[in-house]
Amino acid sequence: MRAAQISLLAVLFSSCTFVAHADSTPTPTPAPSTSIDVYKAAMEQFKRDREAFAVAMRDRVQKIRVINQTFDISVKKARQDSRNAMQVAVKPEQKSAINTNLKSIITNAIIAREEALLELGEPPVPPTEPVRPAKNGPMMKDGGGKKNR
Repeated sequence: MRAAQISLLAVLFSSCTFVAHADSTPTPTPAPSTSIDVYKAAMEQFKRDREAFAVAMRDRVQKIRVINQTFDISVKKARQDSRNAMQVAVKPEQKSAINTNLKSIITNAIIAREEALLELGEPPVPPTEPVRPAKNGPMMKDGGGKKNR
């Protein structure tokens, strides 16, 4: 019996020899792309895009501020010139001409302002935040553990 066990062990060990073979040039395997990795990469891109959007909006707001300041200065100057001319004007025709000139200058300033705003183009489009992948957690049949009564 003892000899049978020894011979059985000898057969098992001799037939179960494993030889490992390795490639001399192993090929790198790409890292598994999970949905959370894709989400993280998309979120990083979103953060960069959001920062670029914020810079573009600050630049646009600054340009609009300059346009509006230029408009205000030109209208204030036209009104001041009109007041000064009214003090000197004696005849009603002169006063009417001064008022017409003021309205014309203000209209031209409005047109120039609108053209400058149109030259800015459309405002930048904000980036959309990536959607977080759904978790593969256990699903509840009864709507989140609420009891139906």
